[in-house]
Amino acid sequence: MGLDRDKIVKKLDNRIKAQKFVYFGKKLGLPLGYDFDLYLYGPYSTKLADDYYSMSEADWKSETLTIPDNIKSALRYLRGKDALFLEIAATLDSIRTVNKGVSNSTLIDVVSRLKSARLIEKGKDKDYLKTVLDSLYEHNIF
Repeated sequence: MGLDRDKIVKKLDNRIKAQKFVYFGKKLGLPLGYDFDLYLYGPYSTKLADDYYSMSEADWKSETLTIPDNIKSALRYLRGKDALFLEIAATLDSIRTVNKGVSNSTLIDVVSRLKSARLIEKGKDKDYLKTVLDSLYEHNIF
């Protein structure tokens, strides 16, 4: 399930995907030492960004982590998603985590306001948020 450091560094969408992939890995229980704050493209870890910019490709590849099967299936599912899906999914999760007990409709309203420019830019609307949210529930990520 490795991430190619050079591809991450060279393209914004790959950096977004890497950030969200690690975010969800931590959320699902992997012992990752990164903290995330809500930022332009959803939850973002400055320390993770520092790592992928400062580590050599050899050092990056030498890092290994055993991933339990129950987490692997969720990460495999997420790995196949594009940067916007992961950005929205992680933002939904981050907002929900901070606002325990928030209803799904309120969550979607809040995230649609936060992400309105990105959704318009990508030709998406509130229905897309609902689709992402339903998908997270369906794959036991939420």
